[in-house]
Amino acid sequence: MDTHKYVKAGEVFVKHHKFGVEKIRLVYIIDDILYWTKPEDFNKQKPKGKIKLEDILQIENGLKKAKKIKDLERASNCFSIITKERTLELEASNIQIKNLWTNIINNILKKYSTPQQ
Repeated sequence: MDTHKYVKAGEVFVKHHKFGVEKIRLVYIIDDILYWTKPEDFNKQKPKGKIKLEDILQIENGLKKAKKIKDLERASNCFSIITKERTLELEASNIQIKNLWTNIINNILKKYSTPQQ
């Protein structure tokens, strides 16, 4: 799999809000910036939000700020992207997608923590 093309094309997630609101968002990565938008707005290039990958402090399993999901299967598909300014909480359609995205992002983050020679 070409992960660069995959993350550029994006994946649909449920974005969770701390007040319990759930919204369908297309999440994609271009030039080390993670964006999210309504799936139907992808071609308009007007994202709803963005996070520079270098600003990510950590990725954790589960939801950190949003209301917890009682359905254990859905809850196991959730992860949180934590920065100083915000926490982006996403739910993948399945555990494989969650693991793929968390691994891809963690691998990108390693290049920021590895000293450049």
